[in-house]
Amino acid sequence: MAAVAGAALLIPTMFFSYRVGWGIYFEYVLFPKEKAEEHYIVPSRWQDFAFQAIFWTAVLILLFICFRLIRFALKSRN
Repeated sequence: MAAVAGAALLIPTMFFSYRVGWGIYFEYVLFPKEKAEEHYIVPSRWQDFAFQAIFWTAVLILLFICFRLIRFALKSRN
């Protein structure tokens, strides 16, 4: 049961991490370069950095929980 719960948490966590990472690339790397041609770059606000810090902290906690659940399920019992 622990392996199922760990996998059920791991798959969405990895998917949403990928999507947010892709969004970060587009918002902070790709689009500012495109807007530079128009001589306008939108500066990052403190809310952007706060969201990133909170989101990635939550992702790391969920990944740790997934790891512990899957390790518990695969650990041999005597």
